[in-house]
Amino acid sequence: MAKISIPFLIPKKCAGGVTRWYWQPSAHLKAAGWKPLSLGTDESAAFDAARERNREVEAWRNGIVARPDISRHKAKGTIDALIDRYKAEYLEAKDPATGRPKLSAKTRENYSTPLHRIHLWAGDQPLAYVTPGRVRTLKNTLIGPPEKGGIGHAAAHNTLKMLRQLFAFAISIDLVPKGQNPATDFGLGAPPPRRTIWKHAHEKAFDDAAFRLGLPSLALAREIALYSAQREGDLLAFTENEYATIELFDPLLVRHFGDDQGIVKGWINDQHKTGLMQLEVPFDKALRAKVETALRTNRARDRAAGRLLTYVIVDDRTGLPWKKRDFIKAWGAVLEDAAKATGMEDMRDLVWHDLRRTRVVRLRRMGMSEAQIATVTGTSPQTIMAMLKAYGPIDATMTAQALAAASMHEATRDKAIEDQKEGKAR
Repeated sequence: MAKISIPFLIPKKCAGGVTRWYWQPSAHLKAAGWKPLSLGTDESAAFDAARERNREVEAWRNGIVARPDISRHKAKGTIDALIDRYKAEYLEAKDPATGRPKLSAKTRENYSTPLHRIHLWAGDQPLAYVTPGRVRTLKNTLIGPPEKGGIGHAAAHNTLKMLRQLFAFAISIDLVPKGQNPATDFGLGAPPPRRTIWKHAHEKAFDDAAFRLGLPSLALAREIALYSAQREGDLLAFTENEYATIELFDPLLVRHFGDDQGIVKGWINDQHKTGLMQLEVPFDKALRAKVETALRTNRARDRAAGRLLTYVIVDDRTGLPWKKRDFIKAWGAVLEDAAKATGMEDMRDLVWHDLRRTRVVRLRRMGMSEAQIATVTGTSPQTIMAMLKAYGPIDATMTAQALAAASMHEATRDKAIEDQKEGKAR
């Protein structure tokens, strides 16, 4: 009698010689969400159940049936399959030496939105579907009116650049022939760099609005962000464990930052984006007092609720760490309230990242060197020039500093020449 073979049906011998039957999904099916099934000891019933499950899998593969508990099937050779491989082999790749992701969480997050747009556009299509002509059509749609799918210049450029990177990856793994990247020249230049910075009047208006709306944590978040030039995600993840003693070796600095006992405290932030270094940001006395007050208040509420870890910035309404979506919404509400209260319409256009740019610009206005600015932002030496080019618009104050330095240099030189002449005359 011919042996019957049913895919994924597996027999296992149990005590007493009884055979139990199981439907065991492949690694691919298991990753998609398919669970193993125990089919009992009745061979005939097990065969029928396995065949029925295999029919369900086939319907899922063909897109006939979708199940909420099972990920959508992604056929090989499609854009979605390429996106999955790109995520696994590049975005989520880990350093063998440390076991940590090679890319920062912020970088991976920034890539996720344009990749999702590409998925929505052509996820189930084969790679050959993406041609230079279709890329141009996509470009025209993305920069068109919002009611027809337009998303604005910056978002459109990021999406098309991501498409180019995705196909460059496909070429690197031999899925697409060299020289045949359909998005090499998508016909849309990079948007002009954003040069918006916060004014001191903006800061006061924002803080006043935050307190009016019962959200003082946002005022503290703004102050820490402007002081430290750190990212939104890093600040929302700032806990009591990262608020620690910092050792300084200059007595003048200890006097400036330290308390009555000479202890300096601040934010020790693990900067994965700069090669796993720790960025130590000593807080001045005024900011330190605010952070410690926030920690005491938040810690008391946490301990009363049985929570063991305290965050510096929390949702004032719940006492819980901010969810990023809720934080962004609250941040926008504060800006809107501030704009209405003061009549400063430009406040509606301010974003979190402008705080980082503002800090860089102000440091440049103070005459700080690029290396000094890098120690504040946590930017690596290899990228400091690019960072300043993107964040640091040239303005009258910087120009005046350069001209003043030149004038002082010339005056000093002329004085030295005169002194030299007088010396010779004697």
